[in-house]
Amino acid sequence: MAYKEKTCPKCGTIHYKRGEFCSRSCGNTRKHTEHTKQKIAVRQTERHANGDDIAEEQRLALAIANERHHDPVPPQQYSRLGMNQFVDDGDLWTEV
Repeated sequence: MAYKEKTCPKCGTIHYKRGEFCSRSCGNTRKHTEHTKQKIAVRQTERHANGDDIAEEQRLALAIANERHHDPVPPQQYSRLGMNQFVDDGDLWTEV
């Protein structure tokens, strides 16, 4: 199906696609009005209060992301100990 010729409002490219933007990257730069932001916020609040499956998945994903972010794990370090060597209380020992 062919769409009519349009010009992308962001980059000025002429395109024959559905919608006003020529690509997803141009479309993602759209600025939402305060009214639209408020409607999105109200809908999300209703979904989270309702407890539907999608809201639960989002809540779980957010909890996992926050847990990963706030639980620092030190990076593993390579040990250069040789044969018959070990570390006890920070001292290097060699067994003969």
